[in-house]
Amino acid sequence: MYAPKSGAATQVHVMIAPPSRAATLAIISCGAHMACADGQPQPAERSALLAFLRRHDLLALYGRRTIMGLYDRIAGSSRRAVLCWRDALDELDPLIGTHSATLAATAAAHVALADGITLPQELALLRAIRDRLRIGSSPAVPS
Repeated sequence: MYAPKSGAATQVHVMIAPPSRAATLAIISCGAHMACADGQPQPAERSALLAFLRRHDLLALYGRRTIMGLYDRIAGSSRRAVLCWRDALDELDPLIGTHSATLAATAAAHVALADGITLPQELALLRAIRDRLRIGSSPAVPS
């Protein structure tokens, strides 16, 4: 059995591969749909997603123009049409069980909180995202 010497610091380095392009686009789509959950995407929500993506180095990987162009297309079309959450959630299925699932849910939460008002429909979509991505759910306990 290995035990570090007293006072010795133990460092663990974990390398997480960056999300694929498809995963990154799903993360942006998740954020855009969240911005539209209350019916009107706000500039603060777009800025929050942009800051989140920058913090996680996704803008540098895939380019701001491509990423924000996708956001703007989704936000623009969702503003005019009834948002179909089922379609938005289906896009997340490939992320289940990956680090990108956590990124998508966290991005959506940042967007939901960005304008300072979290409405019931935003909370409902956050729960739906969490459930679809199987984040924080515990295994069923037999009765």
